[in-house]
Amino acid sequence: MQRRQPRLVAGEDRLTAHQWLINVRCFFADICSWAGEDGSPFARWAPAAVPLERHDLVGVGFEKARRRQTKRQAAAILDLEREVPKLRALATRRWQDAAAALDTAPDDPATQRVELDRFWDWALLELLLQSGLRIEEACELTTLDILKRRHRDGRTYYLLHVKPSKFDRARVIPIGDGLGRVIAQIIRHVKVFYGTSEVPACDGWDSREKTAGPHAPYLLQGAGHPSQIAYGKIRSRFARLSRAAGARRSDGSELVLRPHDCRRVFASEHLNNNTPIHVIQALLGHASPDTVMVYAKLYPTTLVEEYRKTVRATYLDFHGADSLRAPDAAEWQRLSETRELRDMGTHLCALPAGEHCSRGLVCLGCSSAQPKKSAAPLFQRMLSSHQAALGRARGAGEPAGQLAARELEVQRISSALRRACDLDDDVAAAIEAA
Repeated sequence: MQRRQPRLVAGEDRLTAHQWLINVRCFFADICSWAGEDGSPFARWAPAAVPLERHDLVGVGFEKARRRQTKRQAAAILDLEREVPKLRALATRRWQDAAAALDTAPDDPATQRVELDRFWDWALLELLLQSGLRIEEACELTTLDILKRRHRDGRTYYLLHVKPSKFDRARVIPIGDGLGRVIAQIIRHVKVFYGTSEVPACDGWDSREKTAGPHAPYLLQGAGHPSQIAYGKIRSRFARLSRAAGARRSDGSELVLRPHDCRRVFASEHLNNNTPIHVIQALLGHASPDTVMVYAKLYPTTLVEEYRKTVRATYLDFHGADSLRAPDAAEWQRLSETRELRDMGTHLCALPAGEHCSRGLVCLGCSSAQPKKSAAPLFQRMLSSHQAALGRARGAGEPAGQLAARELEVQRISSALRRACDLDDDVAAAIEAA
C-alpha cells in the first residue's frame, strides 16, 4: 500500500503528526472490524493485533508517570533515612565545637561568626526535621505563633500555629521536647544577635510570591544579617552541609538535602513509630491521606510481621522456651520492689515506669540515667572498642557525617563512664536496695 497524504480543504490547517497517527489507527481499526466478517476481502490486510484507539490511551501516560514518580520517591526516602542521621550528627558536632571555642574566646569576632553560622546550620535542619514544616511555613513563623495552653490539671503545654500556605489552610501542631529546645535556642540566638531582651520585628519577604510580608517578630532572622532568612539561604546551607557530610545515594551519586526532604523524613519517622496515618496527615497539612500513604508503602505489614516472627524465633533459640514462662512469686516480689524505676541493665532510669522517654530509651549521656558503678568495666571496653573503630574510620577517610556520628557515640560513652567512676559507692545499687 502506498501512503497518501490526506487532502486538505482550502483554508484548513495542515494535520499534525498526532492527528495523522490517530487517523492511521482508526483506519486499521476499521480494517480489523471489516476483516472479521465471513469472506471479507480485507482479511489479508488486517494487522495481527487491533491498534489502540484514542480512548484506550487516555490516562496511560499519566499513570506511568505517577508510577515512575512513586518509585523515585520511595528510593529517595530510603536514601534519606540512611544519610540524614549523618547530617544531623555533623551539624550537632560542628555547633558543639564552635560553642566550645566561643566559651574560650567570647570576645573574638571571628569565633562569634563561626558559632553563629554553625548554629543556624543545626537549627534550620532540626526545625524542619522535627516539625515537618514547608520552607515557606517555617520562614513565616513568628514568636506570636507559639501558643501557651494549660491542661485542666494545671500542666502547661505549647502549640505552634502554622499559617496557611499551599492549600490555604492553617493548622496547629504540638511542640514536643526536641522541637521546643530548637525554638528556645533560636529565640536565644536572635536576642543575642540584636542585643535585645525580646525578638525584634523586621520586614518580611515572600521569596516565592515576590511580595512584601508583614512587619513581625520572625523566628528565622539574624543569621549574619538583621533580616529574615530567605528560602535560597536555607537551601544553600543544606547543600553545603550535605557535601561536608559526604552524603551519597544508593547508586553512589551525591545526595543534596533539600528543605522538602525534611517533610519526607518526618513522615517516615512517624510511620516507623506507629503514628496513625490521619494524625500524620494533620501534622503535615496534607489535603488527603493518599500523600502519606506513599511513605506507608515502604513498610508493608507483611514485611513487619515476618520480621517479628524471625526475631521471636531467634530469641527462643538463644534463651530457650523457658524464657516465656510465667514469673514465680519471688520474681514478682523483685519486680514490685523496683516497679517505680526502669532498670536498663547498665543504668537505672529516674523516669517512672510507663512515662514517655523523649530520648527513645537511648540511655548513654542522658541526665535521667544513673550509671551503675558495676558497669564501669563494660563502659571501658565499649569506649576502647569505639575509639579504635573511630581511628580506623579516620584512616579510611570516611565522610565527615559518619565520623561525627562516631564521635558523638564516643562522647556519650565517655560521659557514662565518667559518671560511673566518679561514684564512691554504687548509687544505683543503693537505690535498688532501698
